[in-house]
Amino acid sequence: MSHSFTADTRERARGEPVSKQFDWSVTAPSTAVVQVIAAATGTEPTEGTPLYDSVDSGALDTLFGDADGDPDRRFSFTHEGLTVTLTGDGTVSARPIAESASR
Repeated sequence: MSHSFTADTRERARGEPVSKQFDWSVTAPSTAVVQVIAAATGTEPTEGTPLYDSVDSGALDTLFGDADGDPDRRFSFTHEGLTVTLTGDGTVSARPIAESASR
């Protein structure tokens, strides 16, 4: 399923961990990442540092776009003070780096 984040959702999520489930056949992994980062930072998806400054979005789409739902397929990277993790089952999470390090 695809998610849309309202201004209210972003305001509640600012600075807090955000984790959402997506259907890779409906939402491209790179698009899902941008949406989750926006929710975690309390910004619009078009604001902030471009995703390509941290990761190759085409590679994300290739690695996870045809994922077989395997939750063991995992990739993490940092962007805008967050550790962002994608899994093969469609989960995208973003956590502040300090919180990620304590887990």
